[in-house]
Amino acid sequence: MRFAFSLLVLTLAVRLSAAPVPDYAAVDTIFSKHCLDCHDSKEPEAKLVLENYDALMKGGENGAALVAGKSSDSLLVKMVEGKITKDGKALFMPPKKRTKLDPQEIATIKAWIDAGAKPPAIAIVKEINVPEIKPKVAPRNPVNAIAHIPGSSNIALGRYSEVQVCSAENGSLIRTLAGHHGNVNALVVSAHGHRLYSAAGEDARFGEVKVWNIADGSLLRTFQGHKDAIYSMALSPDGKILATGSYDQKIKLWDVGTGKETKTLSGHNGCVYGLAFRPDGKILASASGDRTVKLWDVASGTRRDTLAQPLKDLYTLAFTPDGKKLVAGGVDSRIRTWQISENAAETTNPILESKFAHEGAVLHLAFSVDGQTLASTADDRTVKIWNFSDMRERVVLEKQPDWAPALDFVSSDKIALGRLDGSVAFYDFDGKLLDIHISTDHNEKLSKK
Repeated sequence: MRFAFSLLVLTLAVRLSAAPVPDYAAVDTIFSKHCLDCHDSKEPEAKLVLENYDALMKGGENGAALVAGKSSDSLLVKMVEGKITKDGKALFMPPKKRTKLDPQEIATIKAWIDAGAKPPAIAIVKEINVPEIKPKVAPRNPVNAIAHIPGSSNIALGRYSEVQVCSAENGSLIRTLAGHHGNVNALVVSAHGHRLYSAAGEDARFGEVKVWNIADGSLLRTFQGHKDAIYSMALSPDGKILATGSYDQKIKLWDVGTGKETKTLSGHNGCVYGLAFRPDGKILASASGDRTVKLWDVASGTRRDTLAQPLKDLYTLAFTPDGKKLVAGGVDSRIRTWQISENAAETTNPILESKFAHEGAVLHLAFSVDGQTLASTADDRTVKIWNFSDMRERVVLEKQPDWAPALDFVSSDKIALGRLDGSVAFYDFDGKLLDIHISTDHNEKLSKK
């Protein structure tokens, strides 16, 4: 009998020891759900920031937030369990009437600390083998992003798993850059026109960025991050910092030279659909499905302000070339304009205008080089060209055959549109459709894995 009981205890111990240890990602999810209202980087309670691993490990004004390997001695655990008292009352985190962590969430934090409070793991992407199902009709190949290549008359098109580089003069396909996972949702070209950055990823798995040499189409680097696909991207004016925004609600800053992640910016509660650096490179703006625009200090990674006037999800935003104004648009069909101060501090960025612009969600906004012209597209299949100084409609283009989520200025008098049906069209500023047809001949496909 004693032998049987001992065997049972041993079996249970083995099973418990084999239980998976929570990683930081699970802990970060709990912090994002319960803690960032009081412990974001803007005005953190007790100077304790819980937006990322490095900030957590720095602790706050009361010292270290945790003791690796000892959850019972960790201040963080004592606070979420209400074991700290003041004036005879238990102090809880989150405080007052806010929803407290449930027992499973507390257990997850304790297990992570007891296992050593290890930093975020580097994701190793594994290919998923799925059966090949051939469609009965030719599938659409939507254009999700367009970027003009400076110093040339060429454009880059972001499609499913690849980027096409085409001529904006005669529409010929110059080359195809293949090897991405999922839809290529964002494209950025360096100011000198030598490097192309393309962002994609797979839903609920990871995001990835590929860096290409435009001259010969060679793949220079691939780096992966995020827990979901990347939907937005921006390159700092000096070309040294790349910002990516994902469906995982995070913004990551990357060192372009090394491909290493330098900061993670937390605070959004929805997908980050739009990113833009101010032309001086000091401020990063983000647009999200949580109905807000946020302004970030690039050097420190801290949030400077939240612009919360929009009523519904935001999809796109852009700075004026002088960096003094910011426009954003989304599901509520309006284009809003804010005046952005030098330091972008809270209460110093007033809204100037809220223009009802389309009958559907605004999908994309882009400025001309001189900042005098703003172009917008929407899911009512309309495209408009505006005089930005007074937000007066200059031209409304013909009704599009499908949504046009991709838009860029190709020259001082020409824009390019990419549609969900896979087509590309060029218009002048008078609204005239130009006779340029993009070839779909994949005669120079370069597979870069």
